[in-house]
Amino acid sequence: MNSPLALLKSDSLNRRELTFKALAGLVGGAIGWLPVEMASHNHTLTEQMTSAQALAATISMCVLSGLIGGFILAAEGQRLDFNRDAQLRFARGFGICAFLAYFGNGWSNALFTAMLNAGGWGVGHQGSALFLVMGRVISWTVLGAVLGAGVGIATLSPPNILKGGFGGVVGGFLGGLTFDLINLITGGGLFARLVGLSLIGLAIGLFIGLVQELTKAAWVTVEQGRLRGRQYRIEGARASIGRAEENPVGLFGDPAVQPRHAVIERRGADYVIRNLAVQAGTFVNGNRIESVELHDGDRINIGGYQILFHLRATVAQARQQASLAVDALNPARAASRVAAANAKIEGPSLVDASGQPYPVRSDTVTRIGRALDNEIVVGHSSVSRHHASIENSDGVFAVKDLSSQNGTFVGNRRVTEPTRVSDGDTLRFGDAQFTFRG
Repeated sequence: MNSPLALLKSDSLNRRELTFKALAGLVGGAIGWLPVEMASHNHTLTEQMTSAQALAATISMCVLSGLIGGFILAAEGQRLDFNRDAQLRFARGFGICAFLAYFGNGWSNALFTAMLNAGGWGVGHQGSALFLVMGRVISWTVLGAVLGAGVGIATLSPPNILKGGFGGVVGGFLGGLTFDLINLITGGGLFARLVGLSLIGLAIGLFIGLVQELTKAAWVTVEQGRLRGRQYRIEGARASIGRAEENPVGLFGDPAVQPRHAVIERRGADYVIRNLAVQAGTFVNGNRIESVELHDGDRINIGGYQILFHLRATVAQARQQASLAVDALNPARAASRVAAANAKIEGPSLVDASGQPYPVRSDTVTRIGRALDNEIVVGHSSVSRHHASIENSDGVFAVKDLSSQNGTFVGNRRVTEPTRVSDGDTLRFGDAQFTFRG
């Protein structure tokens, strides 16, 4: 199982989306600073608020939360243009987050007031600065959790509620922790509050996105086409693919891509892609399909686009274990599947855990990696772009690691120099396991 640190360093992390969400949260916090500043202008913690001031403060915090949540949700499209779909996401995020903030602000204010009272703060006199910071951190953590959960609700994907709430907790905690530090460094005032609220928005946006990225089960990356390098999470029961803006996987700028070209459906632990384009068609690993189950590393061609399907290692391993368990109960099925797979390719090959063989060339070097220019393309997130190679020398095959990040193994031994492989040997590239057949 990959550690969070390894996931942060891997190419599976959608840094583009993280950047968009962090900047969206910052923009929301910066714009939301204005109503908050107007509501609290010239008011200090040692002054008693009137009913009108308390109402204005509540409304301003709801607007601030709505703006942060709305902009973060609008950034899901990873585009700079504020198109109709982004506008709808913004409106949904603003409404839900502003509504929830009404209650969250009440809870956070109650906790903040309790901490101030415990620290000796009151009307007309100041108390402990430590209790002030603690109260600020706790109150923003609570409000961040509510705001993050609101963003999760607005995505219309139930698992995102918990992910968003956790991301909001971390973002709110760090934002609240730095708020008074910024005041101390800058001497307080308008600018300090602007920077503080902007950074709180940035932290909430960043960590909501980070939690979603670290916990995603499946995603696709664009390998060829206008949007090369773009990545999309596959969430919920269905994720449609096409050039229309409302698609979770948007493939724009190619007339050969239909508005709704295909759809990926989640069925338990499995993912199935269905073709929706009658004439243009959808292709998986070079074959035209109507409906087929997807596996980690499968290549999907739609119009001029090629996208690569990814499964988190733990999900892929669970599927492999389930398949092996079925094979153990039905040896005839296992023997038939392996025989069918081996019949597809004559000569040396690498066979993955699902029984799919990949030819190993005898006349030249066979390179293995995630990049498309390899002879064997492995779309696993733990595999480097150019991970390893296999070369034949007078009938003897040897595997060589190409300075990969996660290593190449023959059996349980890591390869540090060209190592001979024989029929039946287990080879592992990162977490992707194969059997050599020669």
